Amino acid sequence: MYSGTGIDKELQPDVEREWLETNNLGDFASSTAAGMHTRRYHGLLVANVEHMDRHVLLSAVEDWICRKDQTVPLSGRYHPGCVYPEVQHCLAKFAASPCPTYTHKMQGLEVTKSLALIRGSHTVLIRYQIKALDKQTKSENITLRLAPLLAFRFFHALTHANMDLHVKTYPAECGFKIQPYNALPPLFVQAEGLFDFLPSPEWINRVEYPKERERGFDYTEDLFSPGLFEIHVVPGDDIIVSASTSEISLHTLGLHALWDEEMARRADAQARVLQGQAKAKPQSQLLPFMAGQMADFLYQTPANKKLLLAGYPWFGSWGRDTLIALPGATFLSGRMEEGLEVLENLASSARDGIIPNTFDGDGHPNGWNSVDASLWFAWDCQLMLKALGRDKERQARFLDICAPAIYGIISAFRMGRVPFARVASSGLLETGTPQTQLTWMDAQVDGHPVTPRNGYPVEIQALWYNTLAFAHKIAKKRNDPDPCPTRELNAIASQFAAKFVLADGTLSDVWRAWEDGGPDNALRPNQLIAVALPEAIAPKESWKPIVEKVREKLLTPYGLRTLSPDDRDFCPSYGGGIAQRDGAYHQGTVWPWLLGVYADALLRVLNIEEEEKSGSKAAAAGDKTAKAKSQALSKGIKAFLKTIQPLVTTHFAEAGIGHMSEVFSATEPYTAGGTIAQAWSEAEVYRALVNLRAADRETFESWEKGLKVFAQKKA
Repeated sequence: MYSGTGIDKELQPDVEREWLETNNLGDFASSTAAGMHTRRYHGLLVANVEHMDRHVLLSAVEDWICRKDQTVPLSGRYHPGCVYPEVQHCLAKFAASPCPTYTHKMQGLEVTKSLALIRGSHTVLIRYQIKALDKQTKSENITLRLAPLLAFRFFHALTHANMDLHVKTYPAECGFKIQPYNALPPLFVQAEGLFDFLPSPEWINRVEYPKERERGFDYTEDLFSPGLFEIHVVPGDDIIVSASTSEISLHTLGLHALWDEEMARRADAQARVLQGQAKAKPQSQLLPFMAGQMADFLYQTPANKKLLLAGYPWFGSWGRDTLIALPGATFLSGRMEEGLEVLENLASSARDGIIPNTFDGDGHPNGWNSVDASLWFAWDCQLMLKALGRDKERQARFLDICAPAIYGIISAFRMGRVPFARVASSGLLETGTPQTQLTWMDAQVDGHPVTPRNGYPVEIQALWYNTLAFAHKIAKKRNDPDPCPTRELNAIASQFAAKFVLADGTLSDVWRAWEDGGPDNALRPNQLIAVALPEAIAPKESWKPIVEKVREKLLTPYGLRTLSPDDRDFCPSYGGGIAQRDGAYHQGTVWPWLLGVYADALLRVLNIEEEEKSGSKAAAAGDKTAKAKSQALSKGIKAFLKTIQPLVTTHFAEAGIGHMSEVFSATEPYTAGGTIAQAWSEAEVYRALVNLRAADRETFESWEKGLKVFAQKKA
């Protein structure tokens, strides 16, 4: 994790806080601040195995400090009715930066245990530092006893004792090799120091994962231990153990050298982030921190494609999520080249003009059940062109890639190649059936959509219009055939206004003809997209009513509710079993990613209001008008920043330490749920903050200076 903030200064080592390590290959390691796994996804080496996707290889290491008169466990696990071994009594503190670190204190001794994944390698290092706290223990002989616990199973599954597992271990340099199943890679476990390895294969039965039980899934599995390391240490020793899919040559590169290289790489990466942010002169570490943390979502597939993971610990790469997260995670956070590469990979993955919605672990497309993923591609291209600034040559090269892709997307919709989508005679886009889930609100219960959005969903019309309008502009710029002349765009906008605008100026969430069930006028955040996109389809007179209604009913400190609390279908909390969670997923549950489009729409409303005031009063007011404009803009931005402050401060020390959760319950205390680290949550909140700073730097910096957890270090 990015170092130097106050996020992990006073963390309690409890099971509700989870940490995350990544390595740019799609691998991860994750557990709790208490050192006990609570999810099936927790593990010390969850490797993205080529052609096989992610597998939990090394689940845990059972570790003990053995002394003459005391044996103390350094980790524990859940079993029916108990925790074994009981680790809590000596775990003094936990820190997450620069890597997860547990500090244990016992009679006269302090043992620090740290873990780190190695970038670009399917390798985890576990480091034990032994320190005497008094003179009596300085020369004490101690045994560090370690038992690797293997799962070797798909990360969504659980494993149980079986006769198919190969229990035999083979000698490796300073350790052993084991390959439990032929289809999966071997694991090399190696150690430095004076040790004995005692092969003693056994199954550890009935390990439980409480979070899985809460979520309504099976929650018990068996883990396999191939044997026991006994490492002989004295206070002052510094021992590293590695687990890797490849044997490490210790005579050419020791484990300490490998550790030091990784820590130096992390420090260099953080320095580059700070250097990239220096031009903006940040008044706190908030934006550099968020920019640095988002590197966890970028990964190189086994086929050497750069993609973005939607969230940890269970999501893979999704087209829609990638395209929504990409601007914040790359263009705006100092990763321009990575952003270009991801966009090129998405464009090259298109089939019949359609951007895929899901990818497997190797980066190959394997899902197309989305209407909007392809339309978000145009938005990314718009933001990339803006990020490229005045570099006309790079803009032209980029347009050579994106223009054909965008024309292909438009053609795919018009020619009927997008499943369950058709361009109506009105020019609007009709999608789906009552049984399909093709928008981002795609939850199902018992095979039926919770929020049926067949017909004309409001954000689909907004994205379609934005794509057409952008294509019109780039066609003129490149002298290409115009796919959508101005008169056609005007006609589509008129049709949209006639069908969607309600009496109070807000918009229907889905428009349908009465014979198809009639409009769905539920208050949801999707209508914001009709205001927020660069080419807005919503009529200007609707912008303010939309933003005000959303602010009044949907805005919370952690994101936007997906349904108004006044609606009879509103679900106040997110939790419970599968059906309960899916039923609440888009029925009130708060999503942080929506703050990005909310900020876009808010700034558009604040600016248009002040432009109108300036136009009518300019002759009489002179400089006073500019001051009034500044005050109105400042007031709106200040109120918004104050509202979302808990999300960008205290939440970073909760749930997934240093990251943002996928969702939150819709009412206080807004309990975090879903994934512990969600790409579009972080990227869109980051993008919102960057845009707010650009709109009113003085107000933003005043707020930023008050964030104690991100206070700048004094030179």
